[in-house]
Amino acid sequence: MVAPHWHARVARSARHLHILLIVLILVVSGIAEMGRGASALRVSENGRYLVQPDGKPFFWLGDTAWLISQMTRREDVDLYLRTRAEQGFTVIQAGVVMGEERVGGTLRPNLYGDLAFSDGNPARPLVTPGSDPEKPAQYDYWDHVDYIVERAEAHGLTLGLLPLFVGWRGDGYNYLKPENAYDYGLFLGKRYRDQSHVVWILGGDNTPDTEAKQEVWHEMAKGVTVGVAGREDYSRTLMTYHINGGNSSSQWFHKAPWLDFNMIQIWGNEKQIYPKIAQDYQLTPVKPTGLGEGSYEDGPQYSTRPIDALKIRKQAYWSYLSGGYHTYGNTNTWNFGSYEPEGTQNWKQALHSPGARDLSVLAELFHSIDWWKLVPDPAIFASGTASGETRNAAMRSTAGDCLLLYFSSRVTASVRLDAISAAKTTSATWIDPRTGKQSSAGEFPTTETSSFTTPKDWPDALLLIEAKDRSM
Repeated sequence: MVAPHWHARVARSARHLHILLIVLILVVSGIAEMGRGASALRVSENGRYLVQPDGKPFFWLGDTAWLISQMTRREDVDLYLRTRAEQGFTVIQAGVVMGEERVGGTLRPNLYGDLAFSDGNPARPLVTPGSDPEKPAQYDYWDHVDYIVERAEAHGLTLGLLPLFVGWRGDGYNYLKPENAYDYGLFLGKRYRDQSHVVWILGGDNTPDTEAKQEVWHEMAKGVTVGVAGREDYSRTLMTYHINGGNSSSQWFHKAPWLDFNMIQIWGNEKQIYPKIAQDYQLTPVKPTGLGEGSYEDGPQYSTRPIDALKIRKQAYWSYLSGGYHTYGNTNTWNFGSYEPEGTQNWKQALHSPGARDLSVLAELFHSIDWWKLVPDPAIFASGTASGETRNAAMRSTAGDCLLLYFSSRVTASVRLDAISAAKTTSATWIDPRTGKQSSAGEFPTTETSSFTTPKDWPDALLLIEAKDRSM
């Protein structure tokens, strides 16, 4: 006969095992919940840039693809995303639906003939059973957006999804209203909750200058977040707002709980880039900021035209050396051939434009240095800073061992080498922004202010000054 106390021990062990299993299930569920719906990117501890899950700084080099959902076929999506990834771009700013009437509005079907919404109402997405692209009755508008999202991830790209591009005239507000913005956001959040490479860009070339407009975006942000996280937890999403030309999202939403980083837009006024980003850089709370849309390469509509490779380089280097990130655009590619009849190339040819080529050089340069340790410091110039379209820009490392300067034109400037505090001697190197080729500019003591003249026949130039020894 088995002793009673043995039965008691077995019962206690069973209860303990049961409790252990419950705890294990809760822990595993908690871990799954933590991972579910969370953006892979987050804001760095110092608030200046974005970081990846492992803490590695994320270099944002974006491209605008506002009409990718409506004006591409599957093979176009792959060609575009593959090319941009190979060129060193890291972010694609993709419109989910275009609400601007001049390019079709929300009632414009995609190239497969499918509409996004029923009766133009964002709260009523048109979704059909199945997703087979070989069966038109199954492959709906949202299946095509799914394909874009999936292929972006396959190519290692972060996808900035803009739910409905309302446009500078506010045409999109004919469809998107406070009463349906939450439901539309909820639909999107639920649909892409497991896509950790997705960040959210609200707005779309619009200034939210009324309470009603602002309510639209607060409601949409809430809907997206609840869809992603299951609750209004903005730590689980990464969001910004795409403003219209000459403005920053900071003016309207800097302290909104859902806005993680700011975005400026300058349309055709390139000289606004540096001061606009510099202004955001000084705000509290500290948030990353940068250029979300500038002058489009080959764009015929600007008073500063032609928007050639030099102007593309200027915009990019002003963005980064003012402490921000950068997004590029080409007038032939953002709309995939649907809108700009004045463009000089079809969009597939324009993928390999001189401006895109030069940004590949930029990407290689920044990936070769610890760019996240650099801070903007125009005081590095003793003379020759200039302004406007000939502005020169400078950054220094927080460790005092490196300076990076950009000269936007042929110029002579004086540089304070005492900004290098980690050594007595510096080594200076010229870098051609068009090719990445380097040549020595000489060695200089850190006790001097030295004069530098950009190399002959270079329209612009980069100068990298590094500590040569650490004997101090």
